[in-house]
Amino acid sequence: MRTVVDAPALPANFPRRTLPLTSAAAATRRSPRHRRNEDRYRILDCEHPYVAATRLGSLFVICDGVSTVPRGREAAELTVSRMDSFFQRRPHVDSLRELVIEIDWELRAGGKGLSACTLSMLWLAYGKAYVVHVGDSQVYRVRHGETMRITEEHRGGRALGAYMGMGPEIGKVLQIWQDDLFAGDLFLLVTDGVTEVVPVEELRETWWAIGSSPQHAAQAIINEVDLRKGTDDATALVVDVLDIEMV
Repeated sequence: MRTVVDAPALPANFPRRTLPLTSAAAATRRSPRHRRNEDRYRILDCEHPYVAATRLGSLFVICDGVSTVPRGREAAELTVSRMDSFFQRRPHVDSLRELVIEIDWELRAGGKGLSACTLSMLWLAYGKAYVVHVGDSQVYRVRHGETMRITEEHRGGRALGAYMGMGPEIGKVLQIWQDDLFAGDLFLLVTDGVTEVVPVEELRETWWAIGSSPQHAAQAIINEVDLRKGTDDATALVVDVLDIEMV
């Protein structure tokens, strides 16, 4: 049974309330080389009582903690946990950017270079899709059978060229993307533990083969990483846009 939460009062100058109807699910696995899974994700959509009450859009997030620093996992945990506060702000992509910079400073407060993670987030609201991204976790959109990679790969050789916790320079490298949103759009958010072993064409084909179920598709992707003996933590988050607005 879904919990009913009263929508909080919002300032008169806030944009109208909006909430797309989506079906979303994620699956994750720990690398056999790691003691613990450094990946984290967050789904804040119409199934979340507070998000459904505020009706300020849906937010989907994946983070990959950098395993070569002492607090990579903690960086990913902090980052995804702080995303809930977005729904207490003015609903705008600039608010997401400000939140990312705030989190970056929080990570730096724990010590320079000790806390680091990637971040890829998708905000669906007001008939638009917005992506905010830093690192090498990727976001793809599938529309009419065509797959488009939205995110850049922030790498310098084998090392990350940009990441959460890097400091003031994050404002210069942070990627922000937006486009119109349509019912039937499919978004795939995946960490590099997936993309290193499963080509994007196969990610899309998994969706069609599995019967259009986000939960089954996400798990099938992770199962494929296992079969191919992926050496990194891997997370797949699948978002199916059913309608632009809930009724």
